[in-house]
Amino acid sequence: MSRIAIYARYSSDLQSAASIDDQVRLCREFAEQAGHEVTDVFSDSAISGSNLKTRPGMLALMDAARRGAFDIVVAEALDRISRDQEDVAGIFKRLKHAEIDLFTLSEGQIDELHVGLKGTMNALFLKDLASKTRRGQRGRVEAGRIPGGNSYGYRMIRRIGEDGALVRGEREIDPDQAAVVRRIYEAYVAGATPRAIAAQLNHDGVPSPRGGFWNASTINGSRQRRNGILNNELYLGRITYNRQRFVKDPDTGKRLSRPNPEEQWIIKEVPELQIIDDVTWQAAQAIRRRYSSQAGNKRQTKKRLLSGLVRCGACGGAMTIINRERYSCSARRERGTCTCPVSIGAADLETRILNGLRDILCGRQDLIDEFAEAFRAEVARLRRTRNQSTAARRKELEKVERGIERCLTFIIEGDGDPGMVRTKLTELEARKDMLERDLRSLDPAPGLELHPNIGELYRRKVTELETLLGDEAARPQAMEIIRNMIDRIEVSAGRSRGDVQVLLVGALASILDFAASGTNAKAALMGGGSGRVLMVAGVGFEPTTFRL
Repeated sequence: MSRIAIYARYSSDLQSAASIDDQVRLCREFAEQAGHEVTDVFSDSAISGSNLKTRPGMLALMDAARRGAFDIVVAEALDRISRDQEDVAGIFKRLKHAEIDLFTLSEGQIDELHVGLKGTMNALFLKDLASKTRRGQRGRVEAGRIPGGNSYGYRMIRRIGEDGALVRGEREIDPDQAAVVRRIYEAYVAGATPRAIAAQLNHDGVPSPRGGFWNASTINGSRQRRNGILNNELYLGRITYNRQRFVKDPDTGKRLSRPNPEEQWIIKEVPELQIIDDVTWQAAQAIRRRYSSQAGNKRQTKKRLLSGLVRCGACGGAMTIINRERYSCSARRERGTCTCPVSIGAADLETRILNGLRDILCGRQDLIDEFAEAFRAEVARLRRTRNQSTAARRKELEKVERGIERCLTFIIEGDGDPGMVRTKLTELEARKDMLERDLRSLDPAPGLELHPNIGELYRRKVTELETLLGDEAARPQAMEIIRNMIDRIEVSAGRSRGDVQVLLVGALASILDFAASGTNAKAALMGGGSGRVLMVAGVGFEPTTFRL
């Protein structure tokens, strides 16, 4: 009796989630009819089969395959496994390496010929599908309908056509939202900035297109991609199609937009959808052209050491770079929903963080031995727990194997009806497989031994980190190491004017808290406390207050 893993996938929100259940049911029926045991079921819902890295279910299946958790993978068809030629071949190759067979209800046992032919057919299917989708969108544009999603200011019209099919792409003006669009254009032409307009809309309680707060970027958009309220030509009564195309990055699976030449654009006038008059539109575009040429409107391209980690201590929103120099609350600048006026220089924050870490990590050498001893004790405890669990399972496995031998002896030599014994034998064999899998997962990693002089090794590594922190060119490398232990850095106003407090949150904060206060090392290693340490402005960036 083989162990079966079932894989199921459906590719679009337009398909029913019941498709997963249907695929699993068919595969399970096949396994039971063949006398096999289904041990695992993996699935991906509403995920395209064109990229493996965006499919957690398939990634989990491949991880289980490496552990030898099953003997056969069963799917409804090969295109459920993947539609990408590279991924189909890669999955098949790795399953063969793990001595696992791949079987589909449509194609049967999968071999190299299936991988080559079906992989090519599935790739051609994706290309043909994309071509048909673009053709359908082009047809809707020519008929004066919208080929994509809905824009703010309009409502979708849902009706059934004369042929009985759903008519897609029809829109009508939403009077309430159209009034907001006109308000934005009038304020912008009158001299208000997108940030000021967003703040006023939020102050008046006007919902944004997504129902939340307005951002300046929602209004401003991108001139290159022609998105945002101030760039949407539909407000002028004009549909512009095929401005850009989307391709998937083969490494990340993410969609990337690429502009198309203007001669490939498709433009259709729809005066019944016009919200903004021509004079106001032209005035708004003239202002945008004037400001977009100024240096201050250029994108910030320098990668900061703390990018993505700095948060506003008042509202919890992200703090972003302004004037190429300082971190400031983006919710205050873009939405007007935060009143915290605090900002901090990027160089100042980086220096305070790095110098503070260097002083604390490298300045308390008397605590290194205690850390090393606590680390040894914790590793020894984990090993004892694992060994005890392994011993218990081996003892039970021996008992199960003896039971299997007795059942086999009774079936071969017994005088009575062996039906009940066969049932018990099946249960014992299933339990044996489970115990053997548990024992394989409990096997320790080979060669995992503690360095006999771990304290000195720590000193050496910390010294190397200190050298990196002191080298301006190597600081990004040091910070990448430290970033993995930081969840976020909160910046808020201090007690006095001009004082800025910095709150470091994350695993590293527990270590720094211990290093500064002498907290029990084992508790620090085990994650005791909340792991929050408050650091305020001052020479040396010394920790003065702790939240445990």
